[in-house]
Amino acid sequence: MKKYFSLFLFFALNFYFSQQTEGLRIIKAKYDIQIQNIENNYADALTKALSRKRVNKITLIKDKEINALKFQRNDEYLEELAKINAAYTSSHSGSKIDKNIENATAPKHPNGSDFFKKEMSDNFFADAIKGTNRVECRVYFIIEKDGSITSVKASGSNEQFNRQAELCVLLTQEKWKPATRNGQPERAFMNVPLALNFD
Repeated sequence: MKKYFSLFLFFALNFYFSQQTEGLRIIKAKYDIQIQNIENNYADALTKALSRKRVNKITLIKDKEINALKFQRNDEYLEELAKINAAYTSSHSGSKIDKNIENATAPKHPNGSDFFKKEMSDNFFADAIKGTNRVECRVYFIIEKDGSITSVKASGSNEQFNRQAELCVLLTQEKWKPATRNGQPERAFMNVPLALNFD
């Protein structure tokens, strides 16, 4: 009975965490549509503008509207992130896969680590961070047996940077190829260092 309960609990938690990440994706989709609508509305005005001064003025207004939407989206992301983080346990329990152990493989992103880094970079909203010089953090997360990312937690001295780092990982789209041991999928602990330089 205990085995069935833990199996049910595992599926229930995976469903819960996938629903939470889905909340972030819904927010992203909502604002992506609004941003695209602004781009489309101003595209006509920009093609009709005759002077460079007029083009610059229209572009400035468009960028201001888009930036306001990005800050709104970020506020909604942070609310959703607070709900997600409240559901996580404080420990990052997962196996650390040693590649030297026979019959063990580490998790792999389906499109490679460079793609994952670029996607994180694209999801990162640096405008929401105040700081000087250089800020750093390390983002810890678990790749579940089904390849989904859970238990994302950033550790660093700048809390705004930490929250944006957590969001940029949670907003990635692809499921990972999970770690394996003796051919069986296994939960694995991962971490990624992030840094941002202020000019």
